[in-house]
Amino acid sequence: MRNFSMAGIKSQGVADRVTETYTRKMANEAGQAAPVRDNILRPDIISSPRRLKLGTWEFGSSLPYARRQEYEHATKRGFIRKSVWNNREGYREKLREEIAKEVGR
Repeated sequence: MRNFSMAGIKSQGVADRVTETYTRKMANEAGQAAPVRDNILRPDIISSPRRLKLGTWEFGSSLPYARRQEYEHATKRGFIRKSVWNNREGYREKLREEIAKEVGR
């Protein structure tokens, strides 16, 4: 992916699509697992995925109590961390598979 050949450029596009798909999937799962008191946190997480640059996406929450719920709350639910952890292997495999298919190996 780091070279400037056509295969490298194509694989960057593939990596961006796969990363977007898995980022949105993780955001949905984290949103579904988030606490629902006032029903503000869940939609904020689900709508948060954004592209930082090619192949780099992020999601989370801009709400001040999201970090507290994730890390400090007595239940220690870790809904965002769990969604990332549960999807990490699937993401890696899909990324390898799609890039190998694109490059033709």
